[in-house]
Amino acid sequence: RTKIGKGSVSVSSAAVELMMAKSMGDLRKVSNNVHICILGAGKMSRLLLIALFSKNPEAHVTVVNRNVANAQAMLDDELVAARGGKNAKVASMDEMMDVIAKSDVIFAATASKEPILKAADVSGREKAVQLIDISVPRNIGADCSEVENVHSYSVDDLKKVVQANADKRKSEVIKAKRYIGDEVQKFKLWQASQGAVPYLAALQTMAENIRRSETEKMSQKLQGLHEKEREAVDKLTRHIIDQLFRPIYYSMKADEGIDAKKSKIWALKNMFRLEPEYKRRLLGPGGGRAAQLNA
Repeated sequence: RTKIGKGSVSVSSAAVELMMAKSMGDLRKVSNNVHICILGAGKMSRLLLIALFSKNPEAHVTVVNRNVANAQAMLDDELVAARGGKNAKVASMDEMMDVIAKSDVIFAATASKEPILKAADVSGREKAVQLIDISVPRNIGADCSEVENVHSYSVDDLKKVVQANADKRKSEVIKAKRYIGDEVQKFKLWQASQGAVPYLAALQTMAENIRRSETEKMSQKLQGLHEKEREAVDKLTRHIIDQLFRPIYYSMKADEGIDAKKSKIWALKNMFRLEPEYKRRLLGPGGGRAAQLNA
C-alpha cells in the first residue's frame, strides 16, 4: 500500500538504477539489451552484481580483474549465482580495453588510487557508452565526460539518486504510519467486539431454552403432525430466532468507536440480565454455540 521499500539507498543499487533509467536516453537501448563491463572484483562489484542480477538475471556481463580466479569466485558466490549470471564471464586486465570497446556500460569499482580509464581510452568510439564510477577515489577520469558519445557518472551523481530515494521513502513513512494507525484502531475495535461474544452466547442459550420450553408446552397440540412436519416446525422456530439475532450480530460488528462498542455490550448485558456461560455453567443443549465475531 506504500512505496516505502522502493528506490535504491545504496551506492551499488543506485548505480544499477541509474544505468536502467539513463540507458535509453544515453545509449538508445533498453537496459536489458546492453553489454556490461565491471572493472574490479571486490565488495562493491559483488553488491553491484547482486543488484544487477536482481533486476535482470540474464544480463550480459564481463568482469575484468587482475586475478581472474577471484572474479570467477565472485560470480560463483552463492548470493550472486542465486540471482543470475548465466551470461556472465570473466577477463583479465590485459583484455580490459577490448572488453570496454565491445561494452555499452562500464562500471568501475577497483581499489586503484588513480584513474584507470581516461579520456584517451574512450575517444573515437562510434557507439555511445555509459561510464559509471562507484569508486572512491575515482577510477574514471573526470575528463571522460568531455568526450563525444561518452556519458560519465560519478559517486556524486549516485549520491543524488540515493538522497532522492531516501527523501521519497521519508514521505512514504508518513503514509505507512497512517495505515498502521488505522489497522491498530481496527484491531482494537475488533478486540472490543469480542467482549460481546460470551453475552451473545448467553443470549442465544436463553433464546434456545425459551424455544424448547415453548415447543414442549405445545407438544400436545403437535401430536398429530408427521415427523417431517415436526421437523419443519422445529426448523421454522430456529430460523425465527436466527433472524431476530442477525441485527444484533451486525450491530456488534459495526464500525464505531470503542466506547460506543463497550456501551452497546453493557446495554445488552443489562437488558437481558446476561452472565457469560462459563460463569453460569450452562453448557447444556443449545449452549456452547459461541462463535467469534469475524473482524
